[in-house]
Amino acid sequence: MILLVLRPERSCRTDARRRSDYSNMSLPIELQRFSLRPIASIVAAFVLVMTVLQALPEPLQDLLRYDREAILAGEMYRLVTGHFVHLGWQHYALNMAGLVLGTWLFGPDRHPLEWTLAGILLALACGSGLLAFSPDVLWCVGLSGVLHGFMILGFGGWALAGDRLALALLVIVIVKMTWEQLGGAMPWEAALSGGRVVTDAHVWGAAGGGIFLAVASALRLRQRPL
Repeated sequence: MILLVLRPERSCRTDARRRSDYSNMSLPIELQRFSLRPIASIVAAFVLVMTVLQALPEPLQDLLRYDREAILAGEMYRLVTGHFVHLGWQHYALNMAGLVLGTWLFGPDRHPLEWTLAGILLALACGSGLLAFSPDVLWCVGLSGVLHGFMILGFGGWALAGDRLALALLVIVIVKMTWEQLGGAMPWEAALSGGRVVTDAHVWGAAGGGIFLAVASALRLRQRPL
């Protein structure tokens, strides 16, 4: 899922009262802006790696995908690497577009190391959620679960800082995932990805994003001067 929204220029406001209001919140986005270049470089390297993996012969890609039986047999690395390969180039392009857009929107909001840690933990949360709670999912590939986690983390962070549009977008993402659980994937999703959509991956990735957001916000509250 790709939401086309414009990144707010949060660093250009001069209203002192608004700055004071934001500084009292758990995630004062206006006062915590990082350069986009470092995280963009990390994402570019990650995209390059996934491009190489996508070019591998299918038997080699199968060694990386989320495979329930293989994981239960001890190949735990698949909980993470399954997100790095895709059904085909169309599926790959869709997820890379979402990753690049998400980087542009949310990249300056957090330190690059925090985003990197979030990506690893979201991949683990998604894979572990599938393994523990979705026994019907025998195999899965793609980054969409992690991207849903990033949307929860990104829009949720903006919402905590008082952005009402971000709150509305966060609700839309949650409603979409609820619809998928009750009525199946959106009609256009399978056509865009080139295969069956594993909607459970979206849920577990989003759950990981929510947990990361809660922990990160709590830590910021503890560090804020009284």
